[in-house]
Amino acid sequence: MKFIADFHIHSHFSIATSKNLIPEELDKWAQKKGITVVGTGDFSHPGWLQELKEKLEPKEPGLFTLKKEFQKYNSHNQTHFILTAEISNIYKKNGKVRKVHNVLFAPDFETVEKIQNKLSQIGNITSDGRPILGLDSRDLFEIVLETSDDAFLIPAHIWTPWFSALGSKSGFDTIEECYGDLAEHIFAVETGLSSDPPMNWVCSFLDKYTLISNSDAHSPSKLGREANLFDTELSYHEIRDAMKSGNDKQFLGTVEFFPQEGKYHFDGHRKCGICWDPVETLKHKGICPVCGKKVTVGVLNRVAQLADRTDPKARPHRHNFHSLITLDEILSEILGVGKNSKKVALAYETLLQKFTSEFDILLHTSLDDVQNKTNEILTEAIRRMRNGQVHIEEGFDGEYGRIRVFTKNEIKDLQNQEALFSDFTEERKAPPPKPLINFDIASFKKLYTKEEEPEFFLQKKKKVIEQTPSDFLEELNEKQKLAVQHYPGPLLILAGPGTGKTRTLTARIAYLIKQCGIKPANILAVTFTNKAADEMKDRLDTILDNTSKEELNISTFHSYGYSILKEYASYFKRDSQFSILDDKEKQRFLIEKVGCGKKKERALSEEISHIKQQAIPQSKIRKKATKELFLKYEKALRQFNLFDIEDLIYKPVMLLKSEQKIQKKYQKKIQFILIDEFQDINAAQYQLIKLLKPEKQANITAIGDPNQAIYGFRGADVGFINKFQKDFSQTTIISLQQSYRCTNTILRASNQVIAEQEMLSGLQEGVKINISSHATDKSEAEFIAREVEKLIGGVRFFSMDSSITDGSEGSKVGSLSEVVILCRLKAQMPTLEKALNDHSIPYQKVTENSLFFEEPVKSVLDVLRLALNPRNMFLIDELIKRNILTIPDLNELKTCLIEKNVQQALEMIVKKFFKGKISQLDESIKKLMNCADGFDDDFDAFLNFAILGSGVDTNDFSLERVNLLTLHSAKGLEFDCVFIAGCEDGILPYSMLENIKCDSEEERRLFYVGMTRARNLLYLTNAQNRFLYGKTYNLSQSPYIKAIEQELLEEKKIEYKKKKKPPSPQSQQELF
Repeated sequence: MKFIADFHIHSHFSIATSKNLIPEELDKWAQKKGITVVGTGDFSHPGWLQELKEKLEPKEPGLFTLKKEFQKYNSHNQTHFILTAEISNIYKKNGKVRKVHNVLFAPDFETVEKIQNKLSQIGNITSDGRPILGLDSRDLFEIVLETSDDAFLIPAHIWTPWFSALGSKSGFDTIEECYGDLAEHIFAVETGLSSDPPMNWVCSFLDKYTLISNSDAHSPSKLGREANLFDTELSYHEIRDAMKSGNDKQFLGTVEFFPQEGKYHFDGHRKCGICWDPVETLKHKGICPVCGKKVTVGVLNRVAQLADRTDPKARPHRHNFHSLITLDEILSEILGVGKNSKKVALAYETLLQKFTSEFDILLHTSLDDVQNKTNEILTEAIRRMRNGQVHIEEGFDGEYGRIRVFTKNEIKDLQNQEALFSDFTEERKAPPPKPLINFDIASFKKLYTKEEEPEFFLQKKKKVIEQTPSDFLEELNEKQKLAVQHYPGPLLILAGPGTGKTRTLTARIAYLIKQCGIKPANILAVTFTNKAADEMKDRLDTILDNTSKEELNISTFHSYGYSILKEYASYFKRDSQFSILDDKEKQRFLIEKVGCGKKKERALSEEISHIKQQAIPQSKIRKKATKELFLKYEKALRQFNLFDIEDLIYKPVMLLKSEQKIQKKYQKKIQFILIDEFQDINAAQYQLIKLLKPEKQANITAIGDPNQAIYGFRGADVGFINKFQKDFSQTTIISLQQSYRCTNTILRASNQVIAEQEMLSGLQEGVKINISSHATDKSEAEFIAREVEKLIGGVRFFSMDSSITDGSEGSKVGSLSEVVILCRLKAQMPTLEKALNDHSIPYQKVTENSLFFEEPVKSVLDVLRLALNPRNMFLIDELIKRNILTIPDLNELKTCLIEKNVQQALEMIVKKFFKGKISQLDESIKKLMNCADGFDDDFDAFLNFAILGSGVDTNDFSLERVNLLTLHSAKGLEFDCVFIAGCEDGILPYSMLENIKCDSEEERRLFYVGMTRARNLLYLTNAQNRFLYGKTYNLSQSPYIKAIEQELLEEKKIEYKKKKKPPSPQSQQELF
């Protein structure tokens, strides 16, 4: 059976599409056009999937039809639906941001649901019918193939500059480079509206693929602008197999849009009136003679760059293709009115009554029959179109091309005709048929080879320097070398943002081992986050041998304290399977097990924390009531085999103070201590260091920056930097002055905020800091989202259509992952999240709270903790109260651990105790499983990592997503572009809580930390009216911005361009 199919379309859930993109209208317009099989589009969207399931019913294998109660239009040609979706993949690969669109095909709703479930764990699939995911195209394809043997993927509009596998702006040079080891499973590619088969025939690497064409329709009336011709049985598998084999008796070819009509077909500058074919562009070296800037390079040029043939007919296996003009455009030209006019609509419907469909008129009906049923004017128009005898004005730089069948003089004559259906008897000379490719590709290849890839086609690539074990000292600057080679004695390194403190610390460890002969087991390196510890280990991987690395002790303060408690648990009257109470559990424990009243538990919890953070012995607690409750609390902890978080430092300090033998044992083992982020330590941590190395000439290296001390609320005290110098009087102080991160502009501005006398040096001057003021927090969020789209060069076609960006400048930042939005408060985030969702920008939210303390992960971990520590009656009570466990379940807990590694145990717990409550596909559960992978059967190490970790530990900052963080959680990170939202007096500095005194100096340092996360671009935004905590605040600009001199700032005036009338339904002429 011969039929026409259009697979790639969209639904009303996609941004900038018609509300009429519903099954009923698609069914009607497919019949009007003469299309038998139409893609559903957007099956990845839950709302659309629900609508499809409601309105469609199975017909032939893998195909669906509209249920009778929804049918609006009946012709002899019944519409069949095939399940399809388009996914936008934005990710970084081989040092470049890639933006690739892919069309997915599925045989049934069950497969669609499985794909949906997997994609929902990766990104937001509800904000746009065509979701944007930070997922490698290869990995998307793997998900599709693993879901069903019958599902498949076709690269969409492969030549689109910004959003395709081979696009000049963000694509690859081959299909294999894009899809890697799975490229062999690609059997067809979509050529897109801006290219036709002959353009693809000049690239021999595409010979193995069937070339298909689809409309990418954003409204029902645009169906069939491009389509595919089949002669098979009506079934999903027959259609797939025809494309897969390329058999020209089954896949008959394509219906094409004239590619010159596309708005990026040729090269040029619209504003300057420059329109060139690729040869002209090469002759001018890509520079516009009017403005002196680079011209926008079009699709034809990109094809020519990758072409290895000059004759399209050299492709051995070529399917037929038909270049058509839609019937409404032909009628519009003949009648001299807009194609959306009532006159054209009436003529269109009149013709459909005479013929079976639009394709019947344009493609199938003989010219004699056309003339018999209409007139010579329409017949001549169709004859010229079928012969390719058209007048062409190529599209370029966002300007649509024009395809006409008549000249302007002919049109004037036609407009004098009484009606469309009168005779057209005058002889007129039609233009000659257009060539397969309308420019000299041989001349282009000659020039292109001669230029050896002209500079204006090249993408900037970052130079990657591989470090070898022998050159770790050579990459250091003089100050860093001084610090690394200091030996012996105490050393204080003052290291501002971007001065290479991690590199210096790791090089110092390597130097002590390789040059000074210190055994790795005798070195203790302490950090504040697991992420920082892992980064140090990763750097040392390239320098040290395996034996040295395994013996090294690099850990967080808490992890080190945990190891001491593990060894001496019995000293504190616990067994080695003790559990750690987190802060929330601690408050509940005080109420339920200590008898503290609900109104007092928070204050008592804070008092206990203060006692332990300051390492105050029980005997020196001054308040009698506090001391009694403290002792009662400690007794209850012992009874339930528990410690709290502060005990991880407090108890080791008390142990080493009271037990000299144990202290000497640790002192003998630890010969060198290196402490990162020294400005953030508290009294207990400082005492632990001194107990391990009390001598004046102790081999202690402390590295930190007093200007980045931001954890006073946790008991940290920047004053310990000065105390270190007094306690270790022979301390050598080295200041690292060269920042390898920030520009001089950012360093000068941030320096002015903290009123620091000495300033770091950057590697370059940099651009001015952007400041902008907005009416509300919503408009601030909208500005940030739009700006992100501009910086990345657009994340979707709507970015260009709505004038957010024209895409011609490319990306100002390397990738979405290089953008961070920082907030002082978590309460600011929902508004920002909405704006990011509205703009379909993938993002990940990171706060100080660890994944492991959020539900449902916390409950899963609680069950694991109980399985490991059955004495924890407090946890038993909690889990029973929360309806997670029952009494009989307690006997089954141990079975979760028998002969299982950590990941398997967690999977068993989810399956056994959370069936129907949570799914293993839940994003947070998936993250939990990923974190557990690699711990094998070391349950202690895993729980240590989980309980003692911070929010940043479980986030992958290489994912292609914008990062949304609190200022505190951004510590230690860096990005190409930083937005600090909410720069208002009251938020920065934060002074909204009347009962808590604002530490303005710490707030100032927090702002400094935020500013110095930026490598290149820094945006400071504020809102005049902000809605927070159920109340609207009218706040002035932050005084910290006012401290920056004006010459370093550039005020961004907010002027949104009026949106051009839609890439919409009726006027859609999407190039791609």
